[in-house]
Amino acid sequence: MGDGDEGDFWSTAPAEGYSVCADCFDDLDIQAFIASSVDELACDFCDKSSADGPVAAPLEGVVEFMVQAIDREYDRAVNALGWESAEGGFQGSHWDSNELLTEQIDIALPSDDGRLLDILVDCLGDNDWCERNPYSLREDERYIASWEQFCNFIKYERRYFFLEPQRQRPETGDGELLSPPSLLQFISETVVDYRLLTTIPTGSIIYRARQLKPGQTVRSSLDFGPPPVEKATRSNRMSPAGIVMFYGSGETDTAVAEIDDKPELGIAVGTFRTLRDLRVVDLTRLPRPLRFFEPQPETSIENRYVLSFLNNFGASLAARVEPGDREHIDYVPTQVVTEWFRTTPLDNEPNIDGILYRSTQRAGGSSLVLFADQSKIAFSEDEVAASRREPGRGHFDYLDLAQRQRHGWLQLTGSNFIRQPQPI
Repeated sequence: MGDGDEGDFWSTAPAEGYSVCADCFDDLDIQAFIASSVDELACDFCDKSSADGPVAAPLEGVVEFMVQAIDREYDRAVNALGWESAEGGFQGSHWDSNELLTEQIDIALPSDDGRLLDILVDCLGDNDWCERNPYSLREDERYIASWEQFCNFIKYERRYFFLEPQRQRPETGDGELLSPPSLLQFISETVVDYRLLTTIPTGSIIYRARQLKPGQTVRSSLDFGPPPVEKATRSNRMSPAGIVMFYGSGETDTAVAEIDDKPELGIAVGTFRTLRDLRVVDLTRLPRPLRFFEPQPETSIENRYVLSFLNNFGASLAARVEPGDREHIDYVPTQVVTEWFRTTPLDNEPNIDGILYRSTQRAGGSSLVLFADQSKIAFSEDEVAASRREPGRGHFDYLDLAQRQRHGWLQLTGSNFIRQPQPI
């Protein structure tokens, strides 16, 4: 029987005397609970039995386990919804116990002939159910809707000065959604709280791919590095036109896949070594969202709704954008988030050097954007020696060269030609 206030509207009595096996449910967490509670040799709802050991658990215990999750998300409509007989009854979305299990929770009972579902429905009682806070967004819905609002706002309403307190857009409606500045601050805090900052240690290898036109050659560090400012005319996922950043990957195949959109062009890959530790936001190792029936230890500090938002946010940042006229618009939200991490200090953290995110072009691959322009490219010893031998021929005089070598933290160590361009 339910305890406390729940005792008058749900009951394990209809389940008493029955045993059920894990095969009768298709939910991983219910299956795990049953496996941990087996004490009977046969299941009352399918043909599973064993003389060697128990295979089924008391159904009343399974019901109690399920109700813990249901109670977290749903309430009786009589407790939470307004009633207006002239308007058809409860004012808001609601479901009977059968609809709650089969439509809202979408529980799957693979071998059920109807008996198991009927008992579960009887345990929940003749009640109408609704979301626990039916007149407001669930916490994850609030964050996800705030992100969607942010994307629309930054693409179509205001792109500059939206962080100014006196001019920022007010909270939407009754203040439920986060304003753009509040959302960015929330994302920063969440990244820190969920330890999504990682260090790329000194000496790590990063691959950067370049496309080659017929007759074009790439040899030097600057050839393989990010473009000069005057040639940064294309809008990219994390950087708008005119803002230079270094795009690469820890895997050659991913670096190639990210740029290989024109098969007639050649491809060369430069191998860079990091000369100092780099601190990056790592969106490739987001903690997975918790499942509906998945129990959460009382000692856990994770918020299941924030986890849901984080995964939605990470997928949105890495979502594929088709090249074309809308490319410069659809990239704006990720560009703003990138600029936020680039310029806004995080609590008790050094400056951020880049963002690691899942590749949209290669399954399982990860891409990396570093906040590095050409000045962060350190020359190899051979390039330094050549520049000193022929100072008039190089790009930099002695002082510029010394400055570059002092502040550069990406060094080209090799290159590989993947494909030659097709002749015109």
